[in-house]
Amino acid sequence: MAACIRDGGAAGPNRNDSNGILLAPQQGSSASTSNAIVPYQGPQSRSYNGNSEGYSGYGGSYNSGGSHNNRQRYARQWNGGYMDRERGRDEKIDRLYGLLSDQVEEREQRKREAAKLELLEEEKKKLQAEEEKKVQAIKEREQQEARLGRIVRTSVKAVCESALGRKVDIPEDEDGEVTKLRKELEDLRAKSSVETSASRLEALRKEKEALLRMRNQEGEEERLLKEIAELRSRKELGPVTEGKQDEIMALQLQVKKLSAFRTALEQKNAEVSALKSENSHLKKEFSDLREDFILLRSKRSAGAVTESSPPEEPAKGKPRAESSTMAMYTPKDMEDLWKAYKDALAGKEIAVKEAEMCKERMARMGASRIRLSSRRASVRKTTPRNLRTSFQGVEVMSDDEGKDSDKDKEKGKTRDIVDVTHDLEVAKMAGFREIRLKELRQAKKVDMEAACEDEGITYIKLDQARDDVAEIRASRDYAAWLKEKESRDEEDRDQQYTTSNEDVGDE
Repeated sequence: MAACIRDGGAAGPNRNDSNGILLAPQQGSSASTSNAIVPYQGPQSRSYNGNSEGYSGYGGSYNSGGSHNNRQRYARQWNGGYMDRERGRDEKIDRLYGLLSDQVEEREQRKREAAKLELLEEEKKKLQAEEEKKVQAIKEREQQEARLGRIVRTSVKAVCESALGRKVDIPEDEDGEVTKLRKELEDLRAKSSVETSASRLEALRKEKEALLRMRNQEGEEERLLKEIAELRSRKELGPVTEGKQDEIMALQLQVKKLSAFRTALEQKNAEVSALKSENSHLKKEFSDLREDFILLRSKRSAGAVTESSPPEEPAKGKPRAESSTMAMYTPKDMEDLWKAYKDALAGKEIAVKEAEMCKERMARMGASRIRLSSRRASVRKTTPRNLRTSFQGVEVMSDDEGKDSDKDKEKGKTRDIVDVTHDLEVAKMAGFREIRLKELRQAKKVDMEAACEDEGITYIKLDQARDDVAEIRASRDYAAWLKEKESRDEEDRDQQYTTSNEDVGDE
């Protein structure tokens, strides 16, 4: 692909290829040839001007003109696409040229860096050679000085001997040799000290190992002697110890059986105490029911009551308000009175609901106890007593006396029954709590954390978590027990109702 690259990459009507070629970049001041790719360009130049065409070579020119435009297309308005294609081609060539020039620059940069590294290595080598030369020169100088010193000493010695007529000893300059010898001595001493210390350490290690072996042997001997003595004692006391072990095992089994029997007795004692309390309550309720029946029987009819004490006629007209009772109240006082009235009504409703709940519970307990007594009577195969004959022998009291006694007895009865039921519920709850605490006594921290997550509470301490989880599970067990008890009471009530209907039919 060959194209003309213009200055700035813009296309125009004139094409001067000799002026439009971009020169390859040069590195630094050196005139070395680059590896840039430059498109081929012929030795001629062209120019298009209107309908004429000219060719100019190195030495001649040829121009021709005419209306036929030298076999070229006529200029039209839609011939702008050719210029656009040329521009796109030129832009592509410019991009390629830019990429190639970047690659060439990178290569040149690498070459420069390699040349710099080579120069640095050469400089290092030169410096090392110079240092070696300096050291060698110093050594040669020292040797030359030593030679000159020897020559001077010999000449001075000869002169002195000739002058004095006897032998003369001139001390030689042996400081360097003395220092060398001292260094050698120090090295030898250091080596000998190291060797002696190492030898001492090895000797100490060997002594230590020998002592440890001796101790181990002594300890093994003592252990073996103890084992031998134990074996001898076992052989001597073998049958006696076996008999004692058998006795101990038998005693342990007896203790386990007694503990199980004790727990069973405790449970039975608790059941007996509960049954006794229920029996006492049944007796009290039976006496109360008998009194209620007597009161109901002794009541008069409505006609007799109206004859003896007719109702008073209501007063006619509006009652007159007394001046002493009239008082002025402000709106604030009225609001306070209204609030107090509402509070009193709320307290009254709560008290009424509590009383109703207590009555329902008492009725359920009474029904369950009556059912228990009836079952016991049926089991014993005894005929029930006729209450009519027994009630006829009871003294009949007046209405006022009966009402007063009824009120006192109802108060005492409700108080006793509520207290007993509360005590029973507390005892049952305590029993459930103790059972759950026994289950959680051996639980660890991880187990308690999981239990707290299951129960939906936060873990703080181990003991607190055990108490909380035991309380929650005990309350759940207590609620299940109450539901079961209510279902049983309902079944017993239905059964009692059917039996009472059958008895009435028989009578």
